[in-house]
Amino acid sequence: MSRKSSGIKLWKLAVVGVALGTAGFVAVSGPALQPSAKSERIDPTIEERIKQARGLQKVGRWDDAADILTQLASDGHPVALFHLGRAYKNGWGVDADLNQARLLFMEAVRYSFAYRGETAYELGRLFQRSAGEHCVSIALQWFNKALAWDYPKAHVQLAKHYERGIGTERNMVQAFDHYEQAAIAGYPSSTINYARILLTGRYNTVPDTAQALFWASRAMEGLEKKARDGSASAAKTLGRIYRDGEFVDKNTSTAEDWFLRSAELGDAGAMHDLGHMILAGDPSGEEIETALEWFDLAAKARHGGALTNLARMHLKEQYGLTRDGAVTLLTEAIEVGHPGAMEELAKLYAKGDLVEKSLKKAHELAQKGADRGHQGSVRFLNELNEKHPTLASETAATQIPASTKKEG
Repeated sequence: MSRKSSGIKLWKLAVVGVALGTAGFVAVSGPALQPSAKSERIDPTIEERIKQARGLQKVGRWDDAADILTQLASDGHPVALFHLGRAYKNGWGVDADLNQARLLFMEAVRYSFAYRGETAYELGRLFQRSAGEHCVSIALQWFNKALAWDYPKAHVQLAKHYERGIGTERNMVQAFDHYEQAAIAGYPSSTINYARILLTGRYNTVPDTAQALFWASRAMEGLEKKARDGSASAAKTLGRIYRDGEFVDKNTSTAEDWFLRSAELGDAGAMHDLGHMILAGDPSGEEIETALEWFDLAAKARHGGALTNLARMHLKEQYGLTRDGAVTLLTEAIEVGHPGAMEELAKLYAKGDLVEKSLKKAHELAQKGADRGHQGSVRFLNELNEKHPTLASETAATQIPASTKKEG
């Protein structure tokens, strides 16, 4: 996929950075946002140019599409701002840049327009991937706004937040309600998660095999239809189902086909999973090179898992990679909120390996990963606390008060 430098001039958006200096708290401060919402300008010429850009994206002419969207976004057109934000989020014709994506979405969401709810949803997803102390709570607020602005896909993420207690207390009643609403609204990836919980009785719920199989069957039909219609996310989910043998017979060949379809449609998670599948077999030299290319593409799209796994390969000096590149990759993964990277870099700081030894930094990173429910981080944090009993109190004493921190 062709990409231009992320240095495209968006000077009119620079003012948005002032709001983001406080993590966009104005944007999530409740009803204050809606009265100030701008109205979308209806201009048939602009609408036609946006359709042209979207058509160019569909045939892989990413650079040309980005040029058109940039011109329109610099004039403040909300639909162009939204689509250009997605381009920066996914690396479509520009280098992936999550901060630039967030700037664009934050400006777009100020308008009352057709994609406002989806813009709020995209902001929630970006805050989920950010490493700030309260970013997951801010993400939850954006998903609630997306739902209020008639974007039902927000049910998918709200279900996960309540299921796992992310940014809120775990509440399985709320989680089940959002899962059911997502299923009814036609989001089969979420429906599969719901079926898993029903089948296993996770979180001390009562297993219900009949209901699990009902929802799984419904989800598979929806996933296959969406994947054949060009949904990268649906194809990725199918790949994972066939890879793991969930509700279907395990079939690695079919899984790889679905992952490849999704990856070619630009899904960074599928690129990551496809690379894993290739390396999990008995790959030839050429297959290893292909897998690393997929990992690299996913990493360039700022996929936290790909960045972390590439860093681990560097640390182990696998496939001809050197240890020197590991810290940079882990740092980038932490910037997008990947807890596995927090654990890995914490271990390096604890040993003074590739970085200057700092038990304080090790503890801070392990704590951050543990706060996100990452079990490896939890285990390493417990190890640090056992070996250095005073470390937790020393780290807490030097923390900046949350009210003075920037988020994301």
